[in-house]
Amino acid sequence: MKEIIKGSFQVGSNDNVSGILNTEDGSKEFNCWSSELFNVESHSDIYGKTSEGKYISLINCLGNTGRNMYGQKTSFNAKIYSHLMIVGTSKILPSEDLFKSISLTIDNPERMIPRHSGFDYINFPTDELLSALKRQEYHEELEPNEGAVIAYFDGNFEIFNQETKIGRVSASNCLSTGGGYSINGVSIKNKVVVNINFEEPLLLEEAFGRAYKLSLFLRFVGGSGLHFGEISLKKDCEDEHQELLVLHSNYNWGEDKKDRFTSAPLVDVNNEDFLCILKSWFDKEDRDTVRYSFYGSYFQEGYSPSRLIAVANLFDIFPKTIGEEKNKLPEGSPELLEELESRIKSDFEDFETIRQSLLHSISNLSRKSLKDRIFERISILEEYLTTRPLGADDLRYIVRKAILVRNFFVHGSRNDRLFKKVDPFEFQSLFIDTLEYIYGWSELIENGWSGENVKIWNEGHKMHFLEQTIIDDLLILKDKLEKQI
Repeated sequence: MKEIIKGSFQVGSNDNVSGILNTEDGSKEFNCWSSELFNVESHSDIYGKTSEGKYISLINCLGNTGRNMYGQKTSFNAKIYSHLMIVGTSKILPSEDLFKSISLTIDNPERMIPRHSGFDYINFPTDELLSALKRQEYHEELEPNEGAVIAYFDGNFEIFNQETKIGRVSASNCLSTGGGYSINGVSIKNKVVVNINFEEPLLLEEAFGRAYKLSLFLRFVGGSGLHFGEISLKKDCEDEHQELLVLHSNYNWGEDKKDRFTSAPLVDVNNEDFLCILKSWFDKEDRDTVRYSFYGSYFQEGYSPSRLIAVANLFDIFPKTIGEEKNKLPEGSPELLEELESRIKSDFEDFETIRQSLLHSISNLSRKSLKDRIFERISILEEYLTTRPLGADDLRYIVRKAILVRNFFVHGSRNDRLFKKVDPFEFQSLFIDTLEYIYGWSELIENGWSGENVKIWNEGHKMHFLEQTIIDDLLILKDKLEKQI
């Protein structure tokens, strides 16, 4: 919703502050003023009311008050940034109010659902259909003939519905119609709304956290550039029609961007297997941290050393599985290491930095290496890669080089055999794309992709685009490394 919001507010001890927010230009700055002094307390919540009687809640605010002098008159003003701005029939108390659901409207649903048989036209309808239309009593003036054009919606509002650990997740069509009895014709417009109904009512922060988690997943499996616009909340109260509209938040819900290639969803959301993936994905709550790291890289456009480090490190922070074995050391090693640790603690007692570094190195001996962890994820892909032009051995080859380059960016350690032929910055895109490819596919396979019924190797999706760029760049890398200096 884009409009100019005006209202009167209480800021600090001043309950006579006027304010305006122009949401039409995407601004998140709330401008307010008063003839009396007011102070904006850092991270405070500010409340107001519009002339229509709606409550405005500005949650977690930052801002500074300025003073203006006009002759003998003094006025005060401030530009306030709030992390959340919500308008509705009641004000929001973040630490007290409980919410039963949150809804996100997809601004470009065709990226997630490219085809929908529920909407269509009928040109040149049959005599039977014309007769049925003429029998509609509420359209007495309608006299359709063989040249009629009929636009229709089939009445299936629900797109998908699945119980998950974050709540019951559903997507539905939300229609609006216009025109009728007019020379301008009629229209059927639709927006797709994704909703989470919580099993138990949640505080505001947790409700937003779950919605954001879902949005990231849908942006990953949906078409490139999927983004969300209108957000609404429902409190846990008796008023079923009460709805609170979020005008802005400090979360990133995606951006409307022009794509370099045709986009299409990775998984067909109309397929039953999608529901299995959706449920399984959120069953694995212990992977939230590593997934945020993946999304943080995957949704970027530019390549950089910091992005390579981040996407490589996500394999290191991947949660350990139950019963996961450590690296096996030679017989007698534990006793020798215990003795060595004792010597280090005593001999380097006055050299804290050196002592901690040596002890850390010893502790890493039995810990699986980054390469081993990435190779474990490749093994999950191996069976499915047998039908692809990119093989598991190709991925292992690239990973070995990627780790050497990552180590250079982290520690400054140079591998002369590699860097005599390849500049560390030269193949950043190949290494980043490969690591994202390995993580993304292995997660989808582990979370229920059967490889049979789900249309997942979609050529219009970024994950397939990555596959082709990896193949092309790998040929260049191999050619450089095999050349004689």
